[in-house]
Amino acid sequence: MQDIPLEQAINCLLEQVQKKEDFEEIDLEAANGRVLAEDIYAPMDQPPFDRSPLDGYAFKAEDSQNATKEQPVVLKVVGEVCAGTSFNGVVKEKEAVRIMTGAPIPKGCDCVLRQEDTDYGEAEVQIYKALKPYSNYCYAGEDMKKGQLVLRKGERLNAIMQGILASLGMTRVKVRKRIKAAIICTGDELTMPGQPLEIGKIYNSNGMMIRQRGLELGIDMEPILFCGDDVRKAAQMVVEKSKQVDLVITTGGVSVGKKDILHQVIEVLQGERLFWRVKIQPGTPVLTFKYEGKLVISLSGNPFAALANFELLVRPVLAKLQDSQDLCMAQKEGILQDAFQKKSPKRRFIRAYYEEGKVFLSHNNHSSGALYTMSRCNCLIEIPAGTEEMESGKKVNVLLL
Repeated sequence: MQDIPLEQAINCLLEQVQKKEDFEEIDLEAANGRVLAEDIYAPMDQPPFDRSPLDGYAFKAEDSQNATKEQPVVLKVVGEVCAGTSFNGVVKEKEAVRIMTGAPIPKGCDCVLRQEDTDYGEAEVQIYKALKPYSNYCYAGEDMKKGQLVLRKGERLNAIMQGILASLGMTRVKVRKRIKAAIICTGDELTMPGQPLEIGKIYNSNGMMIRQRGLELGIDMEPILFCGDDVRKAAQMVVEKSKQVDLVITTGGVSVGKKDILHQVIEVLQGERLFWRVKIQPGTPVLTFKYEGKLVISLSGNPFAALANFELLVRPVLAKLQDSQDLCMAQKEGILQDAFQKKSPKRRFIRAYYEEGKVFLSHNNHSSGALYTMSRCNCLIEIPAGTEEMESGKKVNVLLL
């Protein structure tokens, strides 16, 4: 089986899954990071009434004509209105109402003068500045109008969106049920963090990294499973988890070594192999198959390669399952600020830091087994196959993480 292009691999995976149609209605406070299952239309104007944007006095603008500090206009103060209250009646000619920020503008008034441009009068107020009609005047529906589409189905809710919905009086929201995924780690060399580390062993970082990355993206990730290099145990875990989750992810065991067990797992399960090996570096030997209708994506065992596989191949699958394009990586162009002094016979993805159109390589360790240097990065740079060494100043394609 030949290595296949990245786009072919992604398309193959997307053909195997359908968006998850299940939804649930939950409390708005619990909806951060969840994906909307319906369009949201404003049930009311926001703000729901004409209001003042500042503390001052409301009156009719024509009553302030020619007003200056040297020759102020004097208006009778007929009331006061604070946020949360209202003024009953209609303000007449040569009258004003003391008003606070957020309070409804009384009938008969078409402007608000900030209190600093007055003498702060109580029975009467001196107006030191002339205003035009609707100065300092916030209209009802200025932010959102009743019936307006404010949030779209498929958008991922954040704190601002929750605030918008709360401002419209909503307490519950319909969202898609979370995608459930399992993570199975292979490799006899692995030791779980917290256990004594014997000679020749390494701690299992892939399980923690991939699980937490899934959680960051709003996926319901099962606790980490570990099967060592036991083919039967790995197969049994796939069988069990395929009944419980939407997607099974494994790490390690995908190359051509004696302990690369995922090939045997497919045989034991009589699964449907989809592809093995993608024309990318790192993470070439990614392996995928289906079992009982569920997709299994087997990532490289090298930490950075596993992360690259996850970002490039798993995220598009999650986006389709959740019907949320927010799960896909955004792409930008950037200008490389440092030289990359390696040839790239394959299409390569390297870790970097993107800021305001500039791309920085803050390290020299590009090994697929190195994880620490990824902590200083927020993107991947895509380098086309056949590229020679890249000098600073070159335009590059950036995939934001």
